[in-house]
Amino acid sequence: MNLSLEKLRRLAMLLGWAAILVITVATLSPIEARPHAPMLGADAERFLSYFAASAALAFAYPRGRWLVLAGIIAFAIGLEWLQTWEATRHGLPHDAMVKVAGALSGSCFSVWFDLMTQRFRKPA
Repeated sequence: MNLSLEKLRRLAMLLGWAAILVITVATLSPIEARPHAPMLGADAERFLSYFAASAALAFAYPRGRWLVLAGIIAFAIGLEWLQTWEATRHGLPHDAMVKVAGALSGSCFSVWFDLMTQRFRKPA
C-alpha cells in the first residue's frame, strides 16, 4: 500500500481529531466511567494521549503547528479547569503540566517525522 504524503496527512487529521474527542469524553466523564489502560499509570495515560493528539494534528496541519500546539495546550488547561465542575473529578496543576509536556513532545515528534518523510520520499 502506497500512501502519499497528502493521504497520510488526511489520516493524521482524522486520528488527531478522534483523539481530541476521546480525550474530551474521558476527561469530563465521571471517574467510574473513565476509560483507562490498566498497565499504565494515570500520568502515562495523560502524557501519551496528548502526545498522540498533538503529533497527529501537528503533522496534519504543517503550516499551523504553532497554532495547533497553542490550541492543545489551551485545551488541556481548559479541560483541567472543567474537571472541577464534576463532583468525582479534580483538576490539578500537575495533571495539566503532564498534558502540556505530552503535547510539546508530540509536536516535536511531528516535526521530526515530517522531516524524515520528506527526506526519504522518492522523487516523483
